[in-house]
Amino acid sequence: KGATTSSLKISELHCPRRPRRSGVQPLRDCALGLRAEWKISGARPLCAVCAALLALSNPRELQWSFSDPAASHSMMLSALSLLAYSASPHLSRGSILAIHRSAPLPSLAHASLLSGARSTARSTALRLATSLLADSVEDDFGGDDADADVGGGWERPVSAESGMGAKKRTHGLARALQKLPPSSTAACIERLADDAGLAPRNLTSVLLMLKSRRRWRQAELLLQWARGCRPPIALCARHYNVVIGACSRAAPRRALNIFAQMQVDGVAPDAVSYNSVMSAASQLGETSTVISMLEQMIDQASYASPGQGDRIYPTTVSFNIAISACAKANDYQRALGLFRQMETLGVERNTITYTSAISACAEASELEKAMTLFTYMEVAGVPRSLVTFSIAIAACTRNGDAQRGLDLFDDALAKGLAPDAVLFNTAIAACEKTRDWERAISLLSEMRRLGLRPTAASYGSAIAACEKCCQSSQALSLLSEMRSRGPRPNTIVYSSAISACGAAGQWQQALELLDEMADLGIQRNTITFNAAIQACERAGEWSLAMSLLNRMKASNVAVDSITYNSLVRACEKGGQYELAYDLMRQMQI
Repeated sequence: KGATTSSLKISELHCPRRPRRSGVQPLRDCALGLRAEWKISGARPLCAVCAALLALSNPRELQWSFSDPAASHSMMLSALSLLAYSASPHLSRGSILAIHRSAPLPSLAHASLLSGARSTARSTALRLATSLLADSVEDDFGGDDADADVGGGWERPVSAESGMGAKKRTHGLARALQKLPPSSTAACIERLADDAGLAPRNLTSVLLMLKSRRRWRQAELLLQWARGCRPPIALCARHYNVVIGACSRAAPRRALNIFAQMQVDGVAPDAVSYNSVMSAASQLGETSTVISMLEQMIDQASYASPGQGDRIYPTTVSFNIAISACAKANDYQRALGLFRQMETLGVERNTITYTSAISACAEASELEKAMTLFTYMEVAGVPRSLVTFSIAIAACTRNGDAQRGLDLFDDALAKGLAPDAVLFNTAIAACEKTRDWERAISLLSEMRRLGLRPTAASYGSAIAACEKCCQSSQALSLLSEMRSRGPRPNTIVYSSAISACGAAGQWQQALELLDEMADLGIQRNTITFNAAIQACERAGEWSLAMSLLNRMKASNVAVDSITYNSLVRACEKGGQYELAYDLMRQMQI
């Protein structure tokens, strides 16, 4: 602070906040393949942030001394990217020329640097510097240690002479793979890979691109090609993990098959492998598989002597996936057992852990256990998220304590949380149960005031609250608001509006809404017709109620006991006892 370049020696500098991978951590996402640490001759690790600060203070006096020319180039480019991001007035033509003289760069990089000096907008400078950084790393890196592994599984891009070359070729291959039809085979992959000159060390980059674009079929085909190509490619757990992760959501069964093939091929899975396949099994609802995978991780771990050998330690993510799977399976006891086991094994329990355990208890109607966990979060110093509050409010509403849920909503606002649409929806649903239609409408207005767009669920719960309080005019007003401002009303919204009209004795309006649904192409289900039949039954219009039964059968809408009971009451009110008896016999059949 307050020092100039002339009063400091580079050997005395170090990054004050050295990340786990110092040097290029701030640019890791854009500088694929950069070394995690750069060593300056006789100096501590110098990160790109420090290099940028030096260049800003006095770029012309800055002297660089690197033992590796490639490291010199990349460090300078890292500094340039940070300078570009800052959009500082120091980012002038003279500053960039001074940086360039400090470490000779290729002619292509020199031209790009000069182009970057002319840019004044932050976004433009950042895009150009980032592009230059990634391209330069791919073109300039080489040497005997090109195959060395970069911390965390990062793969070093290679030069054009060694196969893949520039970044454009990698992207070109990825685009070509994306266009392959689902019926493609490994032979198609082989042709494209040979044409592009795919090098083994670039396989991970292409797989990551396919994963980011949700092309799990192509990623799986590329992995199959790599398993059988000649000369063989030494596949590692990272290759399989990328493909398993790509398949885990869209094709979870494929993810399980790839995990099994991974073990057959003799590739040892790591914690990421297990977490990905556990997530896939959870998608399939195979809770037993999830628990089995977690138990395998626990059996392989050695908590008494950590660090001895290549052990697989279950992480917080592993337990969170397992607890969530138990919640989906309505097995709250096993979920709580895993929750307690985390404390025994010394695994950290975070917000997601508590939220998943609360959800498991809520699904099993164990409200008090859920609220105990919710309360203990504050004692344990674990922050509550919006999802945590939403699940707790919904749990209270489903278990007959909606007012308690509204109190939790007020507590979330008092703690300064910025509510989202989901939190508002759970609160409006609680208002429906407490028959507080005025607050339900007030919450809708508050959503719009905060810039949140009410959903169909928001309006549906508010209209249902009006229906329970016989506020048909308010229900119709909300429905009209949806027609004019959106979102488009759905079956649930219309069913609630028809029920509100029936409760207020407005059976004509209820039938008009039913016909309006047909005109708009909105599906009418059993609940919708039952609401209209009940509106006619309250008004004693038994003939109209019977006509609705015929319309239900003509539309292939299922008839249930509520339908028959409403029709029987309508016929009794109209003196049609024989017809009511016939309906009762049909109901028994």
